[in-house]
Amino acid sequence: MERIQIKLKNKKRAYFAGDFHLGIPDEKSSMLREKKIIKWLDSIEKHTQELFLMGDIFDFWFEYKYVVPKYYFNFLSKISTMIDRGINIHFFKGNHDMWTIDYFENIGLKVYDNIQKFKIDDSNIIVGHGDGLGEGDTGYKVIKSIFKNKGTQFLFRILHPDIGVKLGSYLSKSNKNREDNSAKNNERIYNFCKNYNNKEDNQAYVFGHSHKVSVKEISTSSTYYNTGEWLNQSNFLVFESGRFEIKKF
Repeated sequence: MERIQIKLKNKKRAYFAGDFHLGIPDEKSSMLREKKIIKWLDSIEKHTQELFLMGDIFDFWFEYKYVVPKYYFNFLSKISTMIDRGINIHFFKGNHDMWTIDYFENIGLKVYDNIQKFKIDDSNIIVGHGDGLGEGDTGYKVIKSIFKNKGTQFLFRILHPDIGVKLGSYLSKSNKNREDNSAKNNERIYNFCKNYNNKEDNQAYVFGHSHKVSVKEISTSSTYYNTGEWLNQSNFLVFESGRFEIKKF
């Protein structure tokens, strides 16, 4: 995996946030959360060079060849405006929004299927959503392999979008064990980072998925960060002048 080189200019910063889960638990709550996220983006825009969206931005996203969900226009419009103003935006597919084709690339996002290595200034960083990493969670890994199968996606795409999006949203909302698995998922990702660090030293490992804000030492020179979620909180990670810091909006 080639490491992507990034040099922050003119005291600019890199921001990391994810697990917005736009679309749940209902339309009104989702719209309020979307407005809050846009206010946060407004507040950081002038300082930002790189924005990392850590996956599960949408609680359900399925992209047909000619059709995308009609919701989230304001959020996507804000993202498009930031890109037009020269901000690089990196989108990591989560387990709730993995079904993309090219819509996000067409509006200018840099899209990643898996973990990715970066070097921001002098800091080596590993970034990803975090689902399916490490040992265990076998049931989910089987389900994920089915969801990522091209044949499965083709069969789902045959459904009329009005039916497919409604069905997918219902199934996504019915996943009630998010918080129950939070600690387990966080520990699983952390252990993955520790094992990875034995092969290759990195200053930081930045993930989402677990919904549990974390800052945990891996070694004397490496730290695991989890950016948490925006369903109940509003945490994000900022990188500036060689330092990482978890903050809350």
